[in-house]
Amino acid sequence: MSTLSKLAVQIGLRAGKDLQADFLVFCSQHGELTRSRELLGSIASGTELSPTSFSQSVHNTSAGLYTIIARSHVPATALSSGASTFAYGWLEAEAYLAENPAARVLLVSYDDVLPPEYLPYSRQKQCMYGVGIVLSAAPDAGVVLESVPAETDEALPMAPLFMAWWLSDEPAIRVTADGQGWAWSR
Repeated sequence: MSTLSKLAVQIGLRAGKDLQADFLVFCSQHGELTRSRELLGSIASGTELSPTSFSQSVHNTSAGLYTIIARSHVPATALSSGASTFAYGWLEAEAYLAENPAARVLLVSYDDVLPPEYLPYSRQKQCMYGVGIVLSAAPDAGVVLESVPAETDEALPMAPLFMAWWLSDEPAIRVTADGQGWAWSR
């Protein structure tokens, strides 16, 4: 497993340790980009590709490895949506819970620092992070996500910003990513 997959799987195992999730959402803006970059380097140099590296270069690698290690047979999805990846992962979880109100969803958001040649194409500050949250439908609304007017794009990744807010006493957080405004409130 790559360092990124190890992080995602470990975060997922810890977050879902004491319960059985009914649906898994693994979201990463860049996924296994480092492994894909290594494969492209092998192609460019004319060396043979590693079948293992190839099979673990896809975006759902971490979700697949999690289901194997956790012996989970529940549905899983892996998604990426630019700087708003965490918010769209949250929406995916909410959509599942709207159809399955008694269910629990394990949401895992994770990313690694971009390789140097890709840095000019990202406006975000780079950091490695992993966030794991178990979501369920709450009769009293719990935490609400809304689309709001965009402000200035946030330079930090959304998932760590959300966790910092969650651990604070603030009633709401607004984040703009790729020109889309998002707000969570309690």
